Amino acid sequence: MPPKISESEWEVMNTLWAKSPRTAAEVFAALPAGHGWHPKTVNTFLARLAAKGVVRISKEGNVNVYSARLRRDECVAREGRGFLERVFRGAAGPMLLHFCEQADLTAEEIRELEKLLRKKKPKK
Repeated sequence: MPPKISESEWEVMNTLWAKSPRTAAEVFAALPAGHGWHPKTVNTFLARLAAKGVVRISKEGNVNVYSARLRRDECVAREGRGFLERVFRGAAGPMLLHFCEQADLTAEEIRELEKLLRKKKPKK
């Protein structure tokens, strides 16, 4: 199971999932505007993510180059399970209902949900 990553670490990982490998400077430059972090903060997050096994570090000359070791969907699955257990006590139905009621869904998203629900529908 992938390790838990913090909200800030998700921001860093999103840059690596979008494009890997990257140097710390490239990760810093790719972060959303207004994050307010110092480049050393990004280095700290990258080191933590490497220690957790989420990021791979390689060397190009004397520069560390970072790439995602785990896929985004692996980390999303872990985070989703944790959220489901923590907030909805493991009950997926109420969670889906809540988000469907709150979200503005496109016609395509609604079709995809309907298709998925048809697959999940119990056989009589």
